[in-house]
This record gives sequence, structure tokens and C-alpha cells, in this order.
Amino acid sequence: MNKKSWPQTAGALLLSAMIGGCASFGPDVTPEQALSAEQLKLAAPGKQSVSTDWWRQLNDPALNRLVEATLQDAPSLKLAAARLRQARAAVGIVESKDGPQLDATANAVDLHYDPLQPLLKKDHLTAYTAALVGSWEFDFWGKNHAAVSAALGQQQAIAYEGQQTRLLLTQAVLAQYTQLQRNQAQAKLISQRLAVAESRRALTQARVNAGLLPGDNQRGNEVSIDRLQQQQSALNADIERNRHALAALTGQGPQAAASLDAAPLALPPAPALDSLNADLLGRRPDIAAQRARVESMSQSVKEARAEFYPNVKLTAFAGQSSLELDQLWKSNSSLWGFMPAISLPIFHSGQLQSNLAKQQAGYDMAVQQYNQTVVDALRDSADSVSGWQSSQRQLQQAERALNSSRRASDAMAARLRAGLVNKLSLLDAQDAQLSQQSIYIDAMAANRLAWASLNTALGGGFQTEPATR
Repeated sequence: MNKKSWPQTAGALLLSAMIGGCASFGPDVTPEQALSAEQLKLAAPGKQSVSTDWWRQLNDPALNRLVEATLQDAPSLKLAAARLRQARAAVGIVESKDGPQLDATANAVDLHYDPLQPLLKKDHLTAYTAALVGSWEFDFWGKNHAAVSAALGQQQAIAYEGQQTRLLLTQAVLAQYTQLQRNQAQAKLISQRLAVAESRRALTQARVNAGLLPGDNQRGNEVSIDRLQQQQSALNADIERNRHALAALTGQGPQAAASLDAAPLALPPAPALDSLNADLLGRRPDIAAQRARVESMSQSVKEARAEFYPNVKLTAFAGQSSLELDQLWKSNSSLWGFMPAISLPIFHSGQLQSNLAKQQAGYDMAVQQYNQTVVDALRDSADSVSGWQSSQRQLQQAERALNSSRRASDAMAARLRAGLVNKLSLLDAQDAQLSQQSIYIDAMAANRLAWASLNTALGGGFQTEPATR
């Protein structure tokens, strides 16, 4: 292209931009608005910090090993990692459109023609061509930039969804491990209660044999023993299911945790908690993922708007072309060219307007999904807070009842030594104490599960990070 042609090209570009600026985008649509902390009546930031390895606060090495194995080998996390790699590759594909392109081409074209032409002695010839073709599309209106930003937003959303999967897996491991602790503790208590019931049956049988009690007094003892044995069998089955679930969470076969014995139940540390506040909107990976999708869809809307403006593309080529293969690489067979091109959409039967409307609807859908996620997350968090507070009260009540039953059992033992009651009364008091201890174990397990649920609901120490290319 010579220097005289540049003004004409610039003028054509300017005219195209003016025409493109007047293109119809279709009816204006008011975009949906995301819920704000003020609309949700959330308090200012307070004490809700959660450690990223919050489960380690329980000081249980067996639990730590299970969580680490799950976070390393769980198939769902490997799937999330593969989805993230795919999203990063998609970003690279979109980014490539914003840079120069270079291709090598080689072809041979066989041309057939009328043999009656006087100047030619044969009815066909072959044209050989080898060339490098380069092109560059200018992003004057931000179309490619918006596409890259949209792809990065999708990548970020997928990364945050992987963090949500990681958090839920950790909660699932802790829940199954806590149930295993609870079931093992209850199984030990059932064994103690069976021993007490056997002692009661033996003592009752001795009294029946001595004629001090009627024979039907033994039926109640037999029913109690049968019921306790049934509970023991059910607990053993639950223990096996807990072990199978933990093995599956770590990505192993069902027998991988067959010999796992959980540590005794221990109370979790009390979290530093005021009330639900605005920090929660940025400390949950599920909310962050939906917000990233909203931002991605807003960039997709910008990309769709840029489709209405003219497109400027520069193409250049250089190579060799000849009708004879042995002459292809001669100097007189070289060719080159430079082709600036401007394309302006004028009439596409509503395609561009429909695409813009589609992206705007997608943005509105993303906003409403974000709003629903926020509402559900706040409900979940409020339930977790109230659940934790309720479990604390129930635990305290169960502890007071257990202490009372222990005192009653000790008093009954003292009365037995003083000869004021018989041993059957002491066995009844001991069984009542063990029964109340079972209620206390359930309260401890419920408190542990509520603590895990609260840490999960508050984000599990999640921190947002910018998307990387």
C-alpha cells in the first residue's frame, strides 16, 4: 500500500465508525441489581474470622490424616481441578484472538481449460503456491478485551466452586468421623449397660429361686437385654457405614478404613461470633463464585455490544507461486501482499440484537442466581449460628443431668453400704446414670456437628483471589 492510500483508508475507517455508532442495539433493558448488605440489613464487619485449617483446632491426628487424604485424593476435587485447567485453557483461546496470527500454507491447484485456445498446447496446468499469511484484528471497541474478561470471570467462578467443594468435603469428613466417635462411644456404653442388665437378671433369678420374687419379674430384665443387644447390633452396623463413608470420601475402597478407631469425643473450641455481618458476602466461596459469574456476564454484554461496531483487520502474505514446480523457489516467483479490511454489520436479520438480548438475559439470570445464593447462604448461616447456640444450651443441660445422675448413683451406693437398700436399687441407679451418659454423648456429637456446620457456613477461612492467566 502506498502513502496516498492511507488517507482513504483512514477516512473509510472513520466513516464506518460513525455509521456503526448509529447502529440500533434494540430496546433498552434495565439490568437487574444485586442485593447489597444494606438491603439485607447486615451489620458492620465483626468477629467472624475462621482459620483455613479450622478442623485442626480439634487436635485429633486421625481426623487430620483423613482430611488431608480427602483433600488430596477425592475424585470430586480432581474433577474440580480438571475443570479449572479447562477454564484456564479457554482463557488462552480467547486471548489468542487479540494477538497477531501467522499461518503457513502450501497448495497445488490443477486448472482445466478449453483446449481450442490458440496460445495453449494442453488442456490443463498446475499452479503451485507456498506462503506465510499473517493477520491482526484491532480491538478498537474492546470486544476482545471484554471476551477475555468474561473468560477470566468464568475461570474465577470455577476456581471458587472448587474451594466450595473442598469446604463441603472437609465438613463431610468431620461429620462422618464425629458420627463414628459417637457410635463407638455409645457401643461401649451399651456393653456397660448390658453388664448391669446381666447382673440384674442374675440377682433377680437368685431371688426367684429363693422364693422371694415371682418368676414373671424376670421378663422385664429379658426384654431390656434383648433391646440393648438390638441397639448394639444397630450401632455396629452404623460404625461400619461410617468407616465405609470415610473410605469413599478419601477416594478409596470400602475396606480401606475397616480398622479405623476414632479418638474419644472432645468438645470443640467456642468460636468468636457476634452476629451475621457484611463480611459474610465475601467469605463464602459459593457467594464469591456467583459474583464472579455476574461480572463475567457483564463482560459478555459488553462483547455483544461491540459486535455492532466495525471490525478492522490487517492481513499480509509473502511467499512463492509458479506454474512449474521446479521454478517455485526462483526469485522471479515471489509474491507478497498487504490487505487492510474493514467490515461493518448493516443487516443481519436481527442476529446481533438477539445475541445482545441473550447476553443481557444471561446477566439478569446470573444476578438473580447470585441473589438467591446470598439469601440461601444467609439462611444457612443463621441456622448454623442458632444451631450452635442451641447445641451449647443442650450440652450444658445434659451435663447438669449427668452430674445429677452420678450423684444419685453415688448416694445409692452409700445407702447400699449402710444396708438401707438392696443391690437391685443400686443397679437401677447405675443404669440410669449410663442412660444419661448416653444422652450426654449425643449432645457432645451434636455440638461438634453444629461447630463444623458453623465453620462451613462462615466460609471455612476462604479468601478471594484474582484470576490468573
